[in-house]
Amino acid sequence: MATLALKQLKKQYPNGYKALHGIDLAFGEGELIVIVGPSGCGKSTLLRTLAGLEDISEGDLEINGKRVNELEPAERDIAMVFQNYALYPHMSVFDNMAYGLKNRRTPKDEIQQRVSEAAELLGLTELLDRRPKQLSGGQRQRVAMGRAIVRKPQVFLFDEPLSNLDAKLRVQMRLEIRRLQKRLKVTSVYVTHDQTEAMTLADRLVVMNGGHVEQFGTPMALYDQPASQFVAGFIGSPAMNFLSATQAQAGLALPCGATIALQGEGEVLTPGAELTLGIRPEHLQVLEAADALPAGAAELEARIELVEPLGADTLAYCRLQGQSEPLVVRLDGEHAVAEEQTLRLAILPARAHLFGADGKRLATREQATAAIE
Repeated sequence: MATLALKQLKKQYPNGYKALHGIDLAFGEGELIVIVGPSGCGKSTLLRTLAGLEDISEGDLEINGKRVNELEPAERDIAMVFQNYALYPHMSVFDNMAYGLKNRRTPKDEIQQRVSEAAELLGLTELLDRRPKQLSGGQRQRVAMGRAIVRKPQVFLFDEPLSNLDAKLRVQMRLEIRRLQKRLKVTSVYVTHDQTEAMTLADRLVVMNGGHVEQFGTPMALYDQPASQFVAGFIGSPAMNFLSATQAQAGLALPCGATIALQGEGEVLTPGAELTLGIRPEHLQVLEAADALPAGAAELEARIELVEPLGADTLAYCRLQGQSEPLVVRLDGEHAVAEEQTLRLAILPARAHLFGADGKRLATREQATAAIE
């Protein structure tokens, strides 16, 4: 197992483009770290700098406390699993898995033992004589993983390894990668653009945006306490709803005419300040006609434009006065709703998130009180 430390890591290309802006991260032994973000955010560039496939412009990369900036990829004791599998089509599964060991002049009996152990672990024992073209996408991905496992590296790097698989197989392989990583206890860094994949795999999660780290923490910490509007909108499916809001004496005034008793804790927010209120689809409370409005909550009336039944859940896409984007409400699958129906909704202050004009999250009095309790 290994520790990784990235200290003010920067990457600038000869044309002047800056891909990474001073990345500071520390990964512990045996952790599975997932790096997630939209296309062009720098996540693949960061992974390639860890592997040694990209030079580091400034800063330090340390493995087990040793600076490795100038070491060649083969000298870093890192194994990488690529998106396109990178298998040799003319070689058997056995030879593909053994290729790196043969290049290192590993004794034949040790190669046989390592490949056999990895094949058994991955369910490939019966496929060792086949060529890649005779395998399914999931089997090819297992071979690529087996090639990495036999090397017994200090660190595994995964570059969007499941993006070429269909939805069902992605779920199966996701579970398999998690199981293998925990069994092998190898420090792993996994890059993906799929936030669901990121949430389910990660011990800790790095959200990147424009070459910067927006937030680093456990998946549920990022879900419950996003540091910015970007993180709040990226983590969670469906995405968080955002409503324009104006600071008033009694709380936040929404364009639809509702007011919520919400105030930034320790923030100087003058009346008239333009803010953004965030509420996750699953945190919008549906009220019946006779239900009393909870204390301090904002009451909304939203007309359903589209219903998406998902089985256990139903998503209702609603039109709210003064709001250009649809308001998404997650309902229990047994909750009967129809298009053109009007929902009576409540936003509870304790469930709401508040963001300033710069997109940064503002702590609220309700959240500060909950933290004390």
